Amino acid sequence: MKKTVLGAIIAGISLAAAGHVSAATCADRDHVMAKLAEQFGEAPVANTVSHSKRVLEVFASPNAETWSIVVTLPERNLACLAATGKGQVRLTSTLQSL
Repeated sequence: MKKTVLGAIIAGISLAAAGHVSAATCADRDHVMAKLAEQFGEAPVANTVSHSKRVLEVFASPNAETWSIVVTLPERNLACLAATGKGQVRLTSTLQSL
């Protein structure tokens, strides 16, 4: 049950992020990764590939102090910030309450 809910959450984020990115938040993937590492200490912690071949990645700093969700169009090496935030919530406790 938990895996199904988690899969639905990831799929929902993936669909939403892939459809609602602004050109102003996009750049070469290597540049985006370097900036996230330099400015926030963020590194990739999870990823998935959508049906449309877009790559959804979650970046986080140590202890998840900050996080970013990036959608990459591999054919263009274009990465777009879909969401950013600070802090963390234990996913397992959130899923248990569903």
